[in-house]
Amino acid sequence: MPIASFKPEAFESQWIDSNSALADVCQQWLSEPYLAVDTEFVRTTTFYPKAGLIQVTSSQGDFLIDPLAISDWQPLKDVFLHPLVVKVFHACAEDLEVCQRLVGCVPEPLADSQHAAALVGKGASMGFQRLVADVLNIDLPKGETRSNWLERPLRPEQIQYAVADVHYLYRIYPKLVQQLKTLGRESWLAEDCQRMVDQANTPESLSGYFRRVKLAWKLRSQELFVLQQLAAWREQQARERDVPRNKVIDDASMWNIARFKVKNRDQLIRSGMKPASVKADGGDILKLVSQALELDKSHWPKQLDRPLGPEAGQWLKELKVVINGQAETLELPAEILVRKKPLEALLRSAFPHGNGELPELLCGWRQEIIGERLLQKLQQLAAAD
Repeated sequence: MPIASFKPEAFESQWIDSNSALADVCQQWLSEPYLAVDTEFVRTTTFYPKAGLIQVTSSQGDFLIDPLAISDWQPLKDVFLHPLVVKVFHACAEDLEVCQRLVGCVPEPLADSQHAAALVGKGASMGFQRLVADVLNIDLPKGETRSNWLERPLRPEQIQYAVADVHYLYRIYPKLVQQLKTLGRESWLAEDCQRMVDQANTPESLSGYFRRVKLAWKLRSQELFVLQQLAAWREQQARERDVPRNKVIDDASMWNIARFKVKNRDQLIRSGMKPASVKADGGDILKLVSQALELDKSHWPKQLDRPLGPEAGQWLKELKVVINGQAETLELPAEILVRKKPLEALLRSAFPHGNGELPELLCGWRQEIIGERLLQKLQQLAAAD
């Protein structure tokens, strides 16, 4: 069947730009079995996303909520937390951040259509345009992706683009649910989406951000402690100033400062910091480094794990053979079955003795489907050595 062309004139949406109008529609939404939800935001020069629009489709139609005109978000918060109303997003990570920042909660129960599509065998990380074409046979343009959603009034093209996302998502969701039921995987989606909610509700502590810095594993414990303090300071400053992290200081500069334990402004510049940044923040950074170096080793974090060596790498290849075989049998993307971090965590827990422990991300439905198979393989590998 040929793909149908997109017809924006078919959409009629209701614009919600007052607290009373939002309260009225939210009262209706409390009786819906599910809602399709999306957000549009701007995040080019800020740390936090600036919400420009919230789109919702229910059985009653398509709605556009103007966050620039709303001050009372409690009615929408009640909807977002209602246990009988499923909130359906597509690739929801940033949307959850917008909702948490604007409305004050992470929506749950949650269903992510991108993840649902992967669980029914449509491939990992499928974009919404491809999903609409695959499920509804409609060619959806994406020309407004980088629009300024904070401008008013919004252009007709922006409005039609925004409405299309939730209008079609609302139609796609029950089709995906039916496929999941047929495959016996509906509970898989619920479990994985609940994990997304839990993760969004449990942000990383400031002291943990140093682990994100590339090559942090190369630093010794005291140097790693300096990096930990720098990364925590940067995180706090980025939030207070509402700017991207690298506008405060970039990863490479932090790594160099920690590695070489800089002591003056010239060394800060040689580490990679821009002169303007050194002028603005150099004093604070030098003080932070000096204080970190004065503390004894009881404060130092453990050195991070080094990359897996060749022998462990061979075990990893053997595990991937098991994963790929099971993924092929189930017609699932291998990366949905087992992602890189939990796989490496499992291997590190077992190598070289074979007595591994399943990480949390390989428990639940994955334990029976693939986790136990991987543990058995690890035991075989250890016995063969």
